[in-house]
Amino acid sequence: MSARLALALAILLLPIGAHGSTSDPLDADPYDYHARQQLVRRYRQAGGYASAYYHAAWLTWLAPRQYAASDTGIQLLRDRRARDEATWVGFEAVAIAVAAVNAEQLVYDTCLNGALPGQASRLRAEVTDLLSSAEKTERQASRADAVARSALARLYLTLDDCLVMESSKAALRERPRVLQKAASLASGVAGRLPKSPGAHRTLAIARARLAEIENRPEHWDMAIEECETAQALDPYDPALSPMIWTLHLRAGHWADAQRWENGGPTAPRRDEMSRKSHKPAGRK
Repeated sequence: MSARLALALAILLLPIGAHGSTSDPLDADPYDYHARQQLVRRYRQAGGYASAYYHAAWLTWLAPRQYAASDTGIQLLRDRRARDEATWVGFEAVAIAVAAVNAEQLVYDTCLNGALPGQASRLRAEVTDLLSSAEKTERQASRADAVARSALARLYLTLDDCLVMESSKAALRERPRVLQKAASLASGVAGRLPKSPGAHRTLAIARARLAEIENRPEHWDMAIEECETAQALDPYDPALSPMIWTLHLRAGHWADAQRWENGGPTAPRRDEMSRKSHKPAGRK
């Protein structure tokens, strides 16, 4: 189906804002990022604010960086007016996406205002409330949705940020459970959308944080695998190569870290079997 035909069908058959459908008109080709950008613009023009926000969330969390960083991606998600317009309709996936963005904004604003030392516990409580409400909404949804699951994964990662900021023993003991939940949600999205760099990027972050806590070789390897997959799908994302380099260093993969030190590999990626057999110096 051409992008133009997909857009026409979406506008004519799925005027979200008039009824409660959360169907994705690009289900047949979810990786048509240009068509999804056009959907965002067309829905905004037609007053379908919830639909525009849904597809902006898809681009932000699942598409390559060039789409995620555009005015049809994260810029729209962070726009307060766009969030307010989207929440009027009340579709499950959109409500969960708004909750995730609000949670991230809470953390950002608190840090920016320099109020973190006295606000960490309050911040954790507010993010926990947003997460609980989002999970309840997701359970009421008629079907599993990649945007909703991605938003939940990000909510768990934001809660992990709060636990780190709070830094109490109880908070830090809670981190593995929170990160395992984030990884489980992100893994489900990556399995459903295996060509989505954003899904693998989110999963890599969750697994890297788990590896940092538990420092087990297999956890480092899983984080690296997801990050390398994301980089292969989105080689122009400037954050992924440094992340792969850092993960290899933390894992003790000295030769692999050197390949990524200057921003990219200098040799073909290892396959899964060679990764399992690789035993760098210093690994026990």
